Amino acid sequence: MNSKDNSAYGFACGSTELMKIQKTYLIVTAGFTCVTLVIFQIGISLFQNADSCSRKHNLIYDTIHAFIKLYVIGLLSVMAIRKALIQDSVRRNTTPSLLEELNQLIFKKRAYLIPLIYIVSAMSIGSTFYDLISESYKRNRKIILSPEDHEFWCPSYKKESCKSLNPMINEHYMIANVHNFILGLWFGVDFVLRKRYMLSFHIVEPRYLQTLHKELLTIWNRKKHGFIWETVVRALNFSIVFWIIKLIFWNFFFEWFPNIFIFQNTTNHYWLRAPWFDVQLFNRTIFCSIFIIMYWSAINLLFEHFFTRILSTIGVFMDPHAMLIDGLHAYNQPYYQQIAFLELWHISNFDPNRRSAMYADFNRKLPFNCEPHNNPTSAWAEISRICIDFILGLAQSAQDEIEGQQQRKIEMRRKHEQFKKLQASKQKIKVVKRQKNLEVKMTAETITKDREYWDMKLLEWFHPTGGYYPFFLRKIYYLVSVPLLKRSVERRTRNLFKDLYVTIYAIQALTALTVKSLHEDKHGIVQNDISNVFEVILDCLLSLEKYAQEPPLDDWDIGNPYALTSSKVLADPMIVVNVLKDSLFDLTETFMPHMNYVRLTSHHYERLDKLIHERI
Repeated sequence: MNSKDNSAYGFACGSTELMKIQKTYLIVTAGFTCVTLVIFQIGISLFQNADSCSRKHNLIYDTIHAFIKLYVIGLLSVMAIRKALIQDSVRRNTTPSLLEELNQLIFKKRAYLIPLIYIVSAMSIGSTFYDLISESYKRNRKIILSPEDHEFWCPSYKKESCKSLNPMINEHYMIANVHNFILGLWFGVDFVLRKRYMLSFHIVEPRYLQTLHKELLTIWNRKKHGFIWETVVRALNFSIVFWIIKLIFWNFFFEWFPNIFIFQNTTNHYWLRAPWFDVQLFNRTIFCSIFIIMYWSAINLLFEHFFTRILSTIGVFMDPHAMLIDGLHAYNQPYYQQIAFLELWHISNFDPNRRSAMYADFNRKLPFNCEPHNNPTSAWAEISRICIDFILGLAQSAQDEIEGQQQRKIEMRRKHEQFKKLQASKQKIKVVKRQKNLEVKMTAETITKDREYWDMKLLEWFHPTGGYYPFFLRKIYYLVSVPLLKRSVERRTRNLFKDLYVTIYAIQALTALTVKSLHEDKHGIVQNDISNVFEVILDCLLSLEKYAQEPPLDDWDIGNPYALTSSKVLADPMIVVNVLKDSLFDLTETFMPHMNYVRLTSHHYERLDKLIHERI
């Protein structure tokens, strides 16, 4: 399925519907930032003493200053990188091994740019947090998170050393900034490696238009528990790990290291003091991490909500069917293709007017722009072909993956046996002729440079159940090296189902259009393709059932008690299998009185009968 790099559907969506969504997203995130800042400031004022409350201060100025640091500097860059990665947020391209993915990632700009953006964002949002809770804007704020001035700048047990010194680098600020820096680095690396930018398109009822405040209230009611739980748990996990590392390395560097070497006099400088544990500083870092992660989680949640909407080409373009079909062919623009299939799924299930118009759209004067299929003039013909291409493509890919893994194992064993024979032949020549056969030696050395040979050799040495090396060494190698080198069946399955949502939309849309054509297709356009729809869905079901029963396991997984469970590996195949079965149930139930006109092979009839008996 080839397509142009700049599809008309993508251009139209980007210039009309998505521009409106983007403006709404910016307005909502900016409003969320302002509201949370005001609420946070009101909460802080409750802990101020009477003298602080009596001071005159400009709340508007404080809010604007904090908004610029937090939203303009801290969040807009993160939102921009999400928007820039939107075409990569749909198709889950996955390499067979983690090491190959890391090698590819090293040469991509995102591997360095995204962590840098998150570091800047964390430092900016974190500094805003400390501005709000500490002495800032010429006001003296004393709350539960901020200690008294003399304790903050100079510990009580070092007062004698502090009298003649001016504060140079305050340790509390230093630790807080290091905390925010590492938090941004950790989130940026996690965002890249775990592909946190991937969007989830949920198959739901169509979202009817609501006022913006009602829509936001609906989001809060549905997502509040997960949002709060994720924010607090991730913040606590990071802060606890950070403080454990801090107690080990920070104290060693600033307390023990100067005493070991020539910097013994620096221990008297209180700004290099590093206490083992500071409860107030610990509280501040935890609340700061919650504050930062809350904004990151909020903009990601809102981004996924607004940019996974069902768009509609009707009423906007002169030829909506042609525009929709152009989007279905936009393989080089996965996000726009995903949105187009989502629109097709919505039409097939909830829009009878568009379905009737689609059935009646044939014998066109202006053919569709579909080069792979010779420009058909029927909307149903082209839409059904696109869906069938995806369904059959998945079935063929599953078969190729099974055959490819079997062929790879055969090749590994062949090269390994060949090398053994060469080694045995070389040893025999050395014994008889008392000299090396250089030709055989060079051939053997050539094979040892082959990757398949070393894969087989490592299996002989370190396989968890059949390796030659002791159990302890095999266990260490399996835990340390195998996750990087292994051609994981889980990763290969994820790559096989990289267009999972599109495939589900294609199956369900094709089924719904076929089923509802029985009463809505007034021209009989669909009836000639009913048998073909049955065959395609049955072929895909048979292929995926074979994949689920005999997954192409890697040699490291065979006989390994620590291998991944089948439920985790086969989650995506079983989802598609269940969707295929539901589609066959709907088709059979609808066309049962007319099954005499549906021509299938005996193999297909046998599987269909078995499926019907399973349901009964």
